Order: sequence, then structure tokens, then C-alpha cells
Amino acid sequence: MYTVSQAEALTGIPSTTLRAWERRYGIIAPRRTEGGYRLYDAAQIAMLREMAARVRGGMRPAQAAASLADYRPPEPARAAPLDAGTPDLVAAAASLDPAALRETIDAAFGAAPFEEVVTRWLLPQLRLLGEAWESGRLTVAQEHFASEGLMAVVAAAFRNASGESRGPTVLVGLPAGARHQLALLAFATCLRRLGPNVLYLGADLPTEDWVTTARGQRARAVVLGVYSPADAAAATLVVDAMAESSVTVWVGGTSGALVRGATSLPDDIPDAARQLNRSLLTGRA
Repeated sequence: MYTVSQAEALTGIPSTTLRAWERRYGIIAPRRTEGGYRLYDAAQIAMLREMAARVRGGMRPAQAAASLADYRPPEPARAAPLDAGTPDLVAAAASLDPAALRETIDAAFGAAPFEEVVTRWLLPQLRLLGEAWESGRLTVAQEHFASEGLMAVVAAAFRNASGESRGPTVLVGLPAGARHQLALLAFATCLRRLGPNVLYLGADLPTEDWVTTARGQRARAVVLGVYSPADAAAATLVVDAMAESSVTVWVGGTSGALVRGATSLPDDIPDAARQLNRSLLTGRA
């Protein structure tokens, strides 16, 4: 089953349009969780893709919906077990085939809740992807191809995660010069799903912008992704600049321990999000 954010990423249809098509044309009837959130099955995702294709082909949405009355989505393939090596992102990256990449990502994010997919599949696959690039088995183009496909899915999940949150504000992003966003965006998504008002600021943010944004948004905490010694040096500048404020600075990533004056988060992304959320709730952050 897929959440509305996953359905948006998998179909390319904005979540507002998904809801409008459901309401106006009744082509699908997603299940609802106890909390009222929509869940889409594989057949409904296929139906939405087909309707989107017909609209792109020139049909009006109402015509496309009517033309789908006799449409039967193909039988979905049996889901592969979710583990560190399956579905195989490296193979999808090597193919440079958008359909193969989409099927690989669909299979992973449809197999388990977002947090479980991050821990059991996304992080191990990112490591495998990096190793394949370093060994020469993947080109830069192939690695970027896979990373951009993943970013689209995780970004959609972030946009739809507790968008009405009224919790404390947390700024999440990368210090000046840092550019590896995917794991950090997954963290921001996990944290936002827990309730805080997470503002994701992206890559390569100058130190002065961290300070002015934290002040302007009355942020309670800042989270920096730190993946190299150079990132650590830039993150330390942010910590020093925040020293006179009440904002707590947290760091995560492979070089986070090199940042003096900040609180390190666990390597496991969902655990890191839960730890920070607990600190926010208890007033320690």
C-alpha cells in the first residue's frame, strides 16, 4: 500500500490533483487508515498512471476518466522481499531505464512504512550505490540518475508529512559547501512525520543564513548533515555563530563527531528523528 505522498511520487500527479480526481470522477477509492489517511494499492497506482497518460495525450480529465470504465490494470508483480540488497538499486541505476528505476523504487517504498524502508533499504542501497561508483561499476551519470529518482520520492514524502504541524520549528539542511542531501531529507521527513514544524533548507547554506533564518523563524533547533571533514569545518562555523542564541544545534552523518559544540544524533535515521522529537517534547532542545 502507498501513502498519498508515495502515490504522488510514483505517478507524477500532484496530491491536490489526486484528491480532485478521486472526488470528481470516482475512478479510484483508496482505503483509509484509522487516522483518515489515504492508502493506494498497486492497481490504483496503475489506474492513475493510465489516466495521467491519457490527459497528457490530449484528453480532458472527465473524458479520460470516462474512457477508463473498461480499463483493467495489469496484474502487479509479486513484491520482492525488502532487505539491504533487494530491490536492487544499483542494477536499476546501471540500466539508465526510467521504468526500471521506477519499478525498483516502487517495490521498496510499497513494501513497508517509510521509516522501515529508510533503515532496511534506502541507507544500505545508498552505500552500495556509492561503492559501485567508487569501484567504477557505475558512472557519475548512472549514480546521479538513481539519486534523482530517489530524491523525487523522498521529497514527495516530505511535502505530505504532517503538513499541518504546529509543533516547534526545526531547521534542517547542509552547511556551506555540503551537497549530499538524500539521507538528510529522509531524516527531515521522518522528523516531520512525528509532528515538529520542519523547514528543510537544502544544500550549501551559508552560515549567516542559518543564523538569520533561525532568528526569523524562532527555531528551537537546527540539524546539520555532516558527511566529510570539510562539512564538519563548515558546520562548526554554524555552531559558533549560534552560540549566543537559545537554538540547539544537532549533527548527523559520517563526520558528525568532528563538529565541536553540537549534539550528535544516532546513525539510524528514524531513531535520530525520534531522539530529537523526544528532546523537543521534554524541553531539552
